[in-house]
Amino acid sequence: MGIKYCKACKKPIKATDTHCKTCGAEYKNSMAVPLIILVVIIAIGGAIYALSSNDDADKEIHGQDTKTSVPPSSWEYMTKSDPVSNVASHAAFAQFINFDTRKPIEAGFTLMCNSGKDKIIMAGMSSEHPIKTDSFNSDGPMGRYTIKVDELEPVHGVARLASHNTVIVLSDMQSGEIVPQLANAKRVIVQVSNTSDRLVNYEVSLSGTQDIINKLKSGCKIAN
Repeated sequence: MGIKYCKACKKPIKATDTHCKTCGAEYKNSMAVPLIILVVIIAIGGAIYALSSNDDADKEIHGQDTKTSVPPSSWEYMTKSDPVSNVASHAAFAQFINFDTRKPIEAGFTLMCNSGKDKIIMAGMSSEHPIKTDSFNSDGPMGRYTIKVDELEPVHGVARLASHNTVIVLSDMQSGEIVPQLANAKRVIVQVSNTSDRLVNYEVSLSGTQDIINKLKSGCKIAN
């Protein structure tokens, strides 16, 4: 882990500090580990989809009957521990398809949490193209999003962008609004604007989400 610097006075601070000891400015570092996990998941998302597609094709060739079986979870679950803090981060990734072309893309919806002080499941989405910057604040660029869960009313918001504006990370409050809606959801549509100011629509079909949420809560020791 590299040296961290205060955004206000530029003095070096410890990665575990929540406030700068020089100027007293608050330092928000709780999302660092989950964001790393998010980027890693996006990078391997294509491989995950390819493996599952090959497995499905093999089942069709052998005529295996799956009508009476339990639908597989649409989520891929993984865990990673920070080598310095020993804080474990847990994440689950669900692959997007392009709403218009119906083809899978290397992007998706991510739920994440860590076993440190932040006892909340965060939500994030990735895009195959950079998302248009709406504004800037102390954390950096912000982007607009719309999320529609099943037939519920769409949720609109502005959240922090990361990873060259291809990842949008919802705040604690925004995540608290969306995550409960996902528990029994069957379909989620996400809409963002690309840098050409064109709306891009992504879709993901969900199954096994409540089990994944329970697994995240257990891994991160989050009370129900």
